[in-house]
Amino acid sequence: MATRPGLDRLVFPWAIACATGLEYFDSALFSFFASYIAGGVNASPDELVWAATSYATAAVLGIVQQQWWVERLGYRRYLAVSLLAYALGALASALCQSSIELALARAWQGYWIGPLMGACRILIQNCFPGTQRAGAIRIFLVMILIGSAGAPLAGSILLDHAQWRMLFACTAPLACLFALAVWLSVPPLGVLAAAERGEAHVWPYLVFAIGQGALQIVLQQLRFTLFTGSPLPLVLTALAVAALGWFGYHQWRHPRPLMRLDALRERSYRTGLTLYVLYYFLSTSLSYLLPRFMEQGLGWSVFRSGELIGVTSLTSLALLFGYLRISPRITRKKWLIVPGFICAATTAFWLASMTPQVGPRELAGALLLRSLLILFIVLPVANLTFRPFTGDAFSHGYRMKNVVKQLTISFSTASVIVLEQHRAALHHSRLAEVATPYNPVFRQTLDALAGPAPLAEVAAMVTRQAAFMASLDAFVFVGAVAALGGLYALLQRDIK
Repeated sequence: MATRPGLDRLVFPWAIACATGLEYFDSALFSFFASYIAGGVNASPDELVWAATSYATAAVLGIVQQQWWVERLGYRRYLAVSLLAYALGALASALCQSSIELALARAWQGYWIGPLMGACRILIQNCFPGTQRAGAIRIFLVMILIGSAGAPLAGSILLDHAQWRMLFACTAPLACLFALAVWLSVPPLGVLAAAERGEAHVWPYLVFAIGQGALQIVLQQLRFTLFTGSPLPLVLTALAVAALGWFGYHQWRHPRPLMRLDALRERSYRTGLTLYVLYYFLSTSLSYLLPRFMEQGLGWSVFRSGELIGVTSLTSLALLFGYLRISPRITRKKWLIVPGFICAATTAFWLASMTPQVGPRELAGALLLRSLLILFIVLPVANLTFRPFTGDAFSHGYRMKNVVKQLTISFSTASVIVLEQHRAALHHSRLAEVATPYNPVFRQTLDALAGPAPLAEVAAMVTRQAAFMASLDAFVFVGAVAALGGLYALLQRDIK
C-alpha cells in the first residue's frame, strides 16, 4: 500500500467501502420493500420468495468460487467486473415483468455482489499496515451503516415520487461509479501464474451448488409445506446434508481447495462463528419483524415505518465513533459482547410489551437500542474470530464466515416466518371465536361501525390484531434467543 500514489491511497479505502455499502443497501431495500416489489411483478408470497432464495444461493456460490476468480483476474478487475455485472442485473430486475424473471435477475445480482464484502475486507487486511488499517476499517464500517440505514429512507422517497422499479434502477449508476473508483484505485493484487492457480473443482462445485440449492429451497419453502405432510422437504434436506457433507470432506482433504477449512481447527474461530450465527439470527429476525409489525400490526404506512427505522439506524453512526474511542480501553471483549446480547434481549422484550396504540416516540427507544448490536457484538466478535489468522488463512476464514452468514440469514428468515404465521393463525382463530352475533360486545361494535360494509371492517380489525399479537410472540422468541446467546458468550473462556 505504501507504493500507491497519494490520491489512490485516499480513494482506495472509500472505493471498496462504498462497494460493500452498496451490497447492504441492496439487501435492505429488497427486504424492506418486498411487498411493493411483489405487487409490481404480480407475484404471490410463494413466488416472490424464489427471488430471495435465488439471491442467497447464488451469493454463496459466488463466495465459494471467489478465490478462483481472483487468481485469474486479480482483485481490481474482479471487483470492477462484479460491480458492472451487478449493475446489469439491477437494470434487468427493474425491467422484470414476472416473478421468474425477477428470480433469475436477483440470482445474477447475488452471484456478483454477494461476495464483495469478503473481498473488500480481505483487501483491507492485506493492503493496509497496522497503523493505517484502523482508519480503513472505520470507513468500511461507516459505509455499511449508511447502506443499511439509508435504504428505508431512500426507498420511501423513491416510492413516494416514482414506482417500485426505481428501487433496483437507482443502484445501477452507483455500481458503475464505484466500479470506476475501484478500477482507478485498487492495486493489481491477487493474480497468480497459470502454474500456481488452483483447480476449477467443477464436479465438487456442482455438488455444492446442488446441496446449497436444495437447502435454500427447504428453508424458504418451509412456511408453505410445514403442515402439508409432503415428503419433499425431508428428501431435499437429506440431499442437501449429503451433498454439503461430501463437499466439506473433499475440500478438507484436497491440497488446493476452493475454500480451506483449516480455520475450524482454531477454537476461538469456532466460538466466533457461533457468535456470528447468533448475531445474524437476531439481526435478520428483527429486520424482518419490525416493518411487518409497524405496517400490518400497527397499520402504519411504509413511508412512516421506513423513516423511523432509517433515522434511528443512522444514530449508530454517531455511536460508532464513540465506540471506537472507548473500545481499545476495554481489554476484555466479553464485557462488550455480553452487554450486546443484553441489548438485543431488552430490545425484543421491550417490543413485545408494546400496545396497539404505541407511537413513534415509544418505538424509537427500542429501535435506538437495536442500533447498538453491530457495535457491541459484531466488532468485538470480529476481533476475536480472526485474530489468529494472517494472509491466505485470513482470506479463507473470512469467506467461510460469509457463507455461514448467508445460510444463517436464510434459516432465521424461515424460522421467524413459520413462527409468525403459526401464531397469527392461532390468534386469528381465537379472535374469530368471539366475533359472533352471540357476543354482545361484538354486536355493539358492529352496530357502532359506520359504512356500508361493517363486517369487512371487523374482519380487517381481526386480521390486524392477529398480526399484532403474532409479532409480539415472535419478539418474545427473539428475546429468548438473545438471552441464550448472552449466556453462551458469558460462559466462553475463549472470549477475553
